[in-house]
Amino acid sequence: MATNPIGKNTKTIGINMSKKMADELEKRANSMHLSTSKYCKVILTEWLKSGGKLKLQEK
Repeated sequence: MATNPIGKNTKTIGINMSKKMADELEKRANSMHLSTSKYCKVILTEWLKSGGKLKLQEK
């Protein structure tokens, strides 16, 4: 993580993911006329607000 020079109390987080998943995120973001990073921020914010928990399991 790095401090984001754009605003106070913000950070930029970079993650690696499969190309298939990244392509799907880009496709969904484009369909809503959003940048991929903005789309990810929106869906993560909604998930955090929901209070839902993820069930992590090994595949």
